[in-house]
Amino acid sequence: MGREYQAPKAQPKAPRSLGALDIDRNAHFGHSGLVEMPPSAPNSAARRTTARDPGRRQRLVEVARRHFTERGFVGTRLEAVAADAGCAKGTIYLEFTDKSALLREVLDQAFEGVMAQFTRDVVRLDSPLARLRETLRFAYRQHMAEPLFGRLLRDDPELRMLRSGREEEWRTAAGERADLIAAWVDEGIARGEVRPDVDRAAIASVLGLLRFAPQHLALVAAAGSLSGDRILDAVVDIFAAGLATRPETATPRGPGPESRQARGGGTVRNGTT
Repeated sequence: MGREYQAPKAQPKAPRSLGALDIDRNAHFGHSGLVEMPPSAPNSAARRTTARDPGRRQRLVEVARRHFTERGFVGTRLEAVAADAGCAKGTIYLEFTDKSALLREVLDQAFEGVMAQFTRDVVRLDSPLARLRETLRFAYRQHMAEPLFGRLLRDDPELRMLRSGREEEWRTAAGERADLIAAWVDEGIARGEVRPDVDRAAIASVLGLLRFAPQHLALVAAAGSLSGDRILDAVVDIFAAGLATRPETATPRGPGPESRQARGGGTVRNGTT
């Protein structure tokens, strides 16, 4: 028996750090979203304006992105980043407070393009069910296109090195993402696209769990004949089908034996009455 749907009294506040993304930059990585990264450091803009050499800063970011992708956060050494960028290790601290701050800058820049593309590919879709479905598909495409995300998640699924000392910000951002996803679900219910008995509060967490699918894909694909893209497409389709309103039971094409008997047609035996 489905639960009676009650629409919320007010629309949720848009996540504060979304800009065009509308799921927060944290959605690729977190438990309650898809594309998740930590909130921007409060002093990042100030550090950009006071940097002594903007060209040097950007070189460090580009080199660090390659190192983080190849070696992960723990395996990346600032000495190696500085050497490849053509400067001394101490110079890094003129631009960034520590390795975590350098990683945040790398992710900030990586997500600028992601956010714009997410708006074009997902947020502008008219159908709320399509938005929910394509949010998951978008996350999978980005995971395949940008190996940095997968490497960071493999090394530290909880991104503890970026959460340290900022747990309240993370909880607030997670709540905002969950509210936005729930608002899309409510819109889908109101438009007859999403089942009214769906557990709206759990959808963001389900998306967060499904984000791990690409990390297990290599093992699954190696054991069978299906391509990775085909498997991920199936996950997306099954997720969307679980949300979608169920079509009414089809009307039988012809009367069954019971119907004919009820009308006086007799009992059916061996194809005869």
